[in-house]
Amino acid sequence: MINLKQWILASLVSLSTLNAQQNSREDMTQPVATEDKILQVLQGRLDTFRSGSVCSPLQHAEFQERDQNFVYAWGMDYVCGNGIIEKDLNRIPSDSEIDWTIEHFSSKKLPFMWWTSAKELEHKGFQFGGVLTGISLDISNEIPPKPVAAQNLTIKIVQSETDVLQFTELAGNAFAMNTKAVQQWVALNVAVMNKGEQIHFMAYLDGVPAGTATLSISPQSAGIWNLATLPEYRKAGIGASLVHAALVEAKARQHKQVMAILMPKGMAWGLFTKLGFREVCEFPFYIYGVSAEELEE
Repeated sequence: MINLKQWILASLVSLSTLNAQQNSREDMTQPVATEDKILQVLQGRLDTFRSGSVCSPLQHAEFQERDQNFVYAWGMDYVCGNGIIEKDLNRIPSDSEIDWTIEHFSSKKLPFMWWTSAKELEHKGFQFGGVLTGISLDISNEIPPKPVAAQNLTIKIVQSETDVLQFTELAGNAFAMNTKAVQQWVALNVAVMNKGEQIHFMAYLDGVPAGTATLSISPQSAGIWNLATLPEYRKAGIGASLVHAALVEAKARQHKQVMAILMPKGMAWGLFTKLGFREVCEFPFYIYGVSAEELEE
């Protein structure tokens, strides 16, 4: 286990300024996030990227802790699967460190993201990717009621490699992954499933695959990722039902909180908030090796 408490104070200081912005959102009028909730989001983020890195069978996968940050790589040709997580979000990396990082990932031909607010990266060819929002839900007492959904909707846990292929192709299409990245992600998803570090869910409408979600789990955290619904099947309660299924599984595994990281005001935003999730912190990030326009697609 990586002990986040060794650097949680620095992260809390970095995120406190960003947290002040949450009062500006009318649908997020809540007390300031507690240290415990912020810790859970930070832990869940790190655990998920660590899990993908150490489980990945791909050639260039790696995970290493450095003095100031964590370096992770799933080894995929997809920017969200490789990157740098800073221990102090406000720290400004040195020129030599930025150059080393560019060379490190470029030598493996991997696009990557840097979880930081340091604008100095722009002088080295990085592009600002946006600001992600960390959210959290307390399920220590109970989980939200099962949402209303189409009667012909079923949610199943992915258990076979054939189902993993179906899951990955659907989610990969939703996230605009290229063919190579989807093939790589299939191998990764099989690995994390077999090692019990991620639980994949598939939604079926009249027996037809219509949506996906993943519950990433560790002894310290539980997080929801890979939420996707095919456009032609939206408005049927699929996304909310997938999130609810993940919450049920997390509760069964004795987790008290569940986190997620979203693009602000995206389609999933209202879905999560209606289920009781609340904003905890924000994560600005930079990308290298891919454009922000491609990422938004």
